Amino acid sequence: MSDSFSQYWANEIDTLALAPQSRHICAYGDFPNTRWIDPNHDIVLVLNGTSSGVCPPNLDWILPDRAGLVIADAVSAAFTRHIDFDRIDVLCWSWQKALGGEGGHGMIALSPRAQARLKAGEHKPVARLMRLHNPDGSVNKAFFGGRTISTPSMFAVEDIHSALDWAEACGGLPALLNRVANNYAVVDDWVNSTPWIDWICTNPAARSTCSITLRLVRGQSAAGEKVDDGKIVAGMIRLLESEGAAFDIWSYGDAPPGFRIWAGPTVETDDLAILCEWLAWAYSDCEASIPPEAGVVRHGYFPTSKASAVQPRMEPACPQIAGLESPPPQTLADCYDAILFDATGVLISENEALPGAVDILARLNVSGQPYYIVTNISSGSETAIFARLRRAGLPIPAVDRIVSAGGVARYRVLEELAAGRLVLCVGSAHAAHEIFGKHPNLHCADTAETFDILVVLDDEGYDFKRATDHILSTFQQRLIETGEMPRIIAANADIIYPSKNGTLIFGPGIIGPMLQAGLAPFSAPPISVEIMGKPGRAIFEECIARAGTDRLLMVGDQVDTDIKGAKAAGLDAVLVTTGLNNSGELRQGENGAPDYVAKNLHQIFDGSLFPHL
Repeated sequence: MSDSFSQYWANEIDTLALAPQSRHICAYGDFPNTRWIDPNHDIVLVLNGTSSGVCPPNLDWILPDRAGLVIADAVSAAFTRHIDFDRIDVLCWSWQKALGGEGGHGMIALSPRAQARLKAGEHKPVARLMRLHNPDGSVNKAFFGGRTISTPSMFAVEDIHSALDWAEACGGLPALLNRVANNYAVVDDWVNSTPWIDWICTNPAARSTCSITLRLVRGQSAAGEKVDDGKIVAGMIRLLESEGAAFDIWSYGDAPPGFRIWAGPTVETDDLAILCEWLAWAYSDCEASIPPEAGVVRHGYFPTSKASAVQPRMEPACPQIAGLESPPPQTLADCYDAILFDATGVLISENEALPGAVDILARLNVSGQPYYIVTNISSGSETAIFARLRRAGLPIPAVDRIVSAGGVARYRVLEELAAGRLVLCVGSAHAAHEIFGKHPNLHCADTAETFDILVVLDDEGYDFKRATDHILSTFQQRLIETGEMPRIIAANADIIYPSKNGTLIFGPGIIGPMLQAGLAPFSAPPISVEIMGKPGRAIFEECIARAGTDRLLMVGDQVDTDIKGAKAAGLDAVLVTTGLNNSGELRQGENGAPDYVAKNLHQIFDGSLFPHL
């Protein structure tokens, strides 16, 4: 695996339980050593990694007489690089990436070997739109001649024809590949002549020519500390966006701080040359605005409140360098170094952005004020949560803005596994493996007969209420046999949360009280529960570490988790009435009273709460 999308493929194979898999992993920005790949097994690979800028140097290592199938993700490789079709059995791609067309159709090509596998293989239940078989089990070849199961978007079909007409007018595939090569050459020449920038993929043979991924190459400050690259990148992108010169060129969440630029055949070479000039200007401006004594931020892109922030330039000439003195605060947000947002009920409801959330985050992106999404969501890695929130429309620039309960719990669980303890997870196998990896002592709640540690993750894709019966019996048996009970590590401690339609739903955090109540007739001692997510202190300590400051403002909709947790950690808190509070008034005890109450997110930034400071 050389790219984030390779990881996604591997995770899907696990989720579908297709077969045991071997993951060939390498350093970020490189391609795995192919000598260890078994041609008797099916091979899944990405032909062009848009997050890392890495692609296979060649496909010569795929044998013509292989026993396994080769499944290739060519979403961004189609029309941008040469593809050796004789070495590929299943090829999937889309029109919109390289040709700029509508994204209405995903495309797939099957070799005769792949069709034979379909005919001979076990027919698993699939959605009607994905069925490639005739009723007798043979492959329905009519689909590959233009037949459709359902009516597709005719606008999207016409757009495909328009894109292909343009490509043919340019000279066909050879001309498209030549345009990509010219684009790459312009950027490569600039990188080779610019000391502060370099390719993420340092191996030219494995480097994508259309997915340009660059990183900063920085020295040390006068104080002997390495200046935070992320701070420079954030400042540069703010400047470029304010000038209308470039948008959405952040490096991918897993990549080092830098830039990700598309240089496909629809991009003009002259425009890329101009972009390089803009990057040079922005770097010069941002570098000049960093004081020599700038410190290093442990995580994230932003400095503490004592460091200067790069302000976007309003006029097109004579770049201005931001002064070191901050203006007096005018809004509640101005009084803090960074803002912490809860996700569910504050920014999203299920998988949709709540009103105002997109605008608020976009405003923070432009102003440069740091913010983090602090969530008890534990249904996957922080990379997966980042992708989910981005799909909801939230313009979060990088994965390090996500502070999840599962991510915080990861280190504690790995400690327990390293100590030889048996760990049982309440949550899907996919979530557990994505957060903790695979381990012989790590099991799901409905498979293990005994355990030392119960880890509470999430209820997404998992019926935790059904699993509680099995867990209760295991606790009781352990109590009878040893007089002790397993300990609980709770990532998601939410007892309730609001559904999309406003009704209340029990969350995974209810498991602890349920077990304690169920064991009460057996004179069970209190169950030891270590809370890693909100309202526990660990997740807020991680926020302080990432932000490099404790001048943080927590924005949440739950008193028992968001507000109480923040107050216990010494942080100020705003209770917004956009989520759980819509279900009725919540009690506010002495230890859970918020510092402020807002009807919506805009009040934090419009000055309406400022007079109450």
